[in-house]
Amino acid sequence: MLRDDIFFLPASELGREIRARRLSPVELTEGYLARIRRHAPALNAFATVTPELAMEQARLAEREISRGMIRGPLHGVPYGAKDLLATVGTPTTWGARPTRDQRFDRDATVVRRLRESGAILLGKLSMVEFAGCLGYRYADASLQGPGRNPWDPERWTGGSSSGSGAAVAAGLVGFAIGTETWGSILCPSAFCGITGLRPTYGRVSRAGGMVGSWTLDKIGPLARSAEDCRLILQSIAGPDPDDPSAADEPVRLDPARRDLKRLRAAVIPSDFATTKGAEPEVGEAFRKAVETLQALGLSLEETSLPDFPASETTTTLLYAEAISAFERFFRDGSVTQLIDVYAPHQERVTRALTGADYVKALRMRRVMQEKMADFYGRYDVIVAPNFLSVAPPIAKDFFETLPYPDPVGAFGNGCGLPAIALPCGFGRNHMPAGFQIMGSAWDEGLLLDLGEAYQRRTDFHAQAPPAYAS
Repeated sequence: MLRDDIFFLPASELGREIRARRLSPVELTEGYLARIRRHAPALNAFATVTPELAMEQARLAEREISRGMIRGPLHGVPYGAKDLLATVGTPTTWGARPTRDQRFDRDATVVRRLRESGAILLGKLSMVEFAGCLGYRYADASLQGPGRNPWDPERWTGGSSSGSGAAVAAGLVGFAIGTETWGSILCPSAFCGITGLRPTYGRVSRAGGMVGSWTLDKIGPLARSAEDCRLILQSIAGPDPDDPSAADEPVRLDPARRDLKRLRAAVIPSDFATTKGAEPEVGEAFRKAVETLQALGLSLEETSLPDFPASETTTTLLYAEAISAFERFFRDGSVTQLIDVYAPHQERVTRALTGADYVKALRMRRVMQEKMADFYGRYDVIVAPNFLSVAPPIAKDFFETLPYPDPVGAFGNGCGLPAIALPCGFGRNHMPAGFQIMGSAWDEGLLLDLGEAYQRRTDFHAQAPPAYAS
């Protein structure tokens, strides 16, 4: 029987142990499946567990590795996929009642690429219904129930990749795949004390994934470390003929020896003392993270984002595209099956939004992208708090517990920019706190280098929820 601490090792280290034949993919997969049976129901982490498929893939990986056929650094490492990614032979529920029995005859490109890399699919991870693209105010807006945080099951994991955050934090998977339209990778990363990477829009193919907002959706990893995120992104990034939005941009993710003293970072501060919903303890954790980056040699300058209605622009794009994406559910009335009581009314709420408004928002996004390109002409990265508070109670209205704005997220998602979420300590009730580093388009390599440098100086990413570590 494997020790419990094995299941909290980074995927990168699991892979090294497997390639050295000190760790069996079969034994590791059996261990994860046992932990899933034991812990996942209480966390509402999984939509579907795939034990037969997982064991089949584990046995294949073990045979190949024993013969010296190494597919890559993730060969033999078990993972989970957010349940909006199509997988042959299992339901892809999109977290919603109207699509609970939905099945597809092709794997999503990301799932196929991970299979080709030798990673082992343990199952489909829970999510907020329709990835929250029609809005939601409570944690229970999910087919599987509220995402319960392994650090405190009465608190939320974050959405919409709720199961992805919980499964990684609780040691139920080696890593997870999530998606972000606005916050759905960074949010569960912050609340669950794990590392997440939102890639540049177009870096990862979305073929076979649910469309929530065509020009905002992005797919990326949630894992235990920045090194993990690098290996995962290397496996899933690149152009795809099945997704015209997948860019033919070179994928340069190899670690680089950077002189951090030559880099310029813009620090976007937040007023933790007076902002409604903000918690000073999270502000203190962020302050110490900034100090650590300074100790590494990074030059940081406190500044503000460009003067631009980024939230309004990005919100208009999201609402218009989401209403179009889920139009059939409004037409046939099945939208009323959604758990969130407000979601079925979104069509009426956004009825005043015209085609002209959407075109104006597209034009404004172009201006916003130009302003951010000019901003990145002066700075290499942006350093900012991720969330201003720790995970809220699952029974509370998010409009009350998370009332503060997200300007960095508005600019980042509206412009399609990459960001890495890093744990930086703990706030109230020993709940995780995190921060983010956002880069310019296609600059994931720099973010990962900075993330790895930060995590060599800190151990927050290596800590596990006490209830699940033994």
